[in-house]
Amino acid sequence: MLTIKTIGQVLKEKRTSLGLDLSEAEQLTQVQKLYIVALETDDYKALPGDFYIKAYLKQYAEKLGLNADRIIQAYDEGKGITVEDKEDILENYHFVKPSERVEPEEEVPKTWHHYVPIISLSAAALLIVVGVFAAVIMNKPETPDLITNDYSYSKSEVSTSKSSTSSTKPSESSTQASSTPEPTIAISGSSSAMIATISNISDPIKVDFSVAAGRTIWVGMTNSNVPATGQTLSDGANSLSALVTTGAENSVITLGSVQGLTITVNGKALDLSSLTTTGPNKITLQINRTTSNSAAQ
Repeated sequence: MLTIKTIGQVLKEKRTSLGLDLSEAEQLTQVQKLYIVALETDDYKALPGDFYIKAYLKQYAEKLGLNADRIIQAYDEGKGITVEDKEDILENYHFVKPSERVEPEEEVPKTWHHYVPIISLSAAALLIVVGVFAAVIMNKPETPDLITNDYSYSKSEVSTSKSSTSSTKPSESSTQASSTPEPTIAISGSSSAMIATISNISDPIKVDFSVAAGRTIWVGMTNSNVPATGQTLSDGANSLSALVTTGAENSVITLGSVQGLTITVNGKALDLSSLTTTGPNKITLQINRTTSNSAAQ
C-alpha cells in the first residue's frame, strides 16, 4: 500500500527500524543530535541554512541506507515522499491477555527432595496430636465412683439376704422376727473421740454418711469397704454408704470434721453432740451382734 510521508517521517521510521536511538544515530551519521531531531520533525528553521540542510539530509540519509538524491529532490520540491507502507500487523493481531493464555506445562520429574516439606509438616502434626493425647491420658483425674460401687455392693448383699430369708420356712422367719430385739446404741467419750457400742445387731451392718450443702468432709473407715485412702464428701458427692466387714467386732471411723455431718447405722442415727472439736474426730464402733438367731434355731 502506497502512502505519502514527510522527509522527517521517512528518516525517523528508518532509524527506529534499525534499532538506533538518537545517541547511536549521532555516532553513526556524525550529525549532531540536535540537528537529527530537527530533520526528523521537519523543523528546518532550527538548522543554520539551506546549504547545511541539504548536507545534513544527504549525510543522514546515506548513513541510514536511504536514497539521498530522492530525499534532496523532495526537499527542493517541497513535497512529500511516496513510499510503500507495510500492512499494519496490529490490524490482524488479536491480543491475548496473560490471564487467558494457555501455555503447556513442562513436566518436571519430582525427586524425593520435593516431598521433604510435606513429610516434615505431617510428622510435626502427628507429634503434636500424640503429645496432646498423652497429656490428656496422664492428667486424667482418677475419681473412682465409690458411692455407686458401695451401692451396688450393698444392693447385692441385701438381695442375697432377702433370697436367704425367703428360702427359710415361714414359721422360722416369724420366730426370728419376734425374738430379735431392736438394736441399741450406747455413746461414751467426748471432745474428739467417741465410742459407740452397738448391741443386738446382725450382719450386714450398713453405715450411711450424709453431708449438708456447702460442707466438705473427709471420711475414713477401717474394717469396711471404704478405700484405705478414704473418701471426701462435698456438694458433688454428699453421701456415702459403707458396709462393715462381716464378723468384724469393731470399726474405727475417722472424720475431718463433724459440722453438717449425719451418720446412721442400719437406719439408727448416731448422736454426734459429744464431739465438740473442729479438728479431726474419731468414732469407734463396738459391735455386739445378737445371738437370738442361733438360739432360736
